[in-house]
Amino acid sequence: MTRLAVLFPLFLLTALTAFGQETQTEPPLPQPRPDGLGNEVEDAPVADPEEAAETGELERVYQAACPALLTGTIIGEMVPPLSEDSCGLQSPIAVSAIVVGRREIELTGTPVTNCTVATTLADWAGEVDAYARAVLDTRIESLATGPGYTCRLRNGADTGFVSEHGLGNAVDIAAVNLADGTAISVLEDWRALPAGPEAKFLGFAHSAACGRFTTVLGPEANSEHEDHFHFDLGCHGQSCTAQICE
Repeated sequence: MTRLAVLFPLFLLTALTAFGQETQTEPPLPQPRPDGLGNEVEDAPVADPEEAAETGELERVYQAACPALLTGTIIGEMVPPLSEDSCGLQSPIAVSAIVVGRREIELTGTPVTNCTVATTLADWAGEVDAYARAVLDTRIESLATGPGYTCRLRNGADTGFVSEHGLGNAVDIAAVNLADGTAISVLEDWRALPAGPEAKFLGFAHSAACGRFTTVLGPEANSEHEDHFHFDLGCHGQSCTAQICE
């Protein structure tokens, strides 16, 4: 046997041993990355969920933006998500006013609603304001509204379905205050006889709402609504396009 034949197995054994040691070693730790200025910076540590809960650093809550709020069609502010029993609203808005023709119409109750209800209310107010200007020669100054979001069942019952108010999907209108000082009240003027301009105004406001909301309830609906209009965008029917207008 030649010397080369003896040395080759030893060389092969040494190479295989070294390869095995390399494959068993720990992978190299990540190196600091440059910050663009030649300085080395380390990546921020990943937060431990349990540690965050103990220190009170809660996870960020994501909410949807409202286009009408961004463009100034409605005036208000986003408030934290609401959750109570079967009620709740992920992206509630406390609406203080709506804008019609560059004029702010105050909502005295600062109702808390979702974006779609607030936007639809602004569209409705624009139509009703145009009627007030054409027929009554005045404009809407403010709307007397309810609180919007309220966690309860429909019509305040003890059993049944959650009200659209409990989902932030409804708003109530008790009166319309005009720029000339006239206050038109649902309770006082809806059934006024003989029907004067105030009653006709309310009739138009009710009809206009029926063209925009899926549910419109007034004094003709039941005694629960004798003093206000109820507007909501609840789903009726399999396609959610059926409407209730009373």
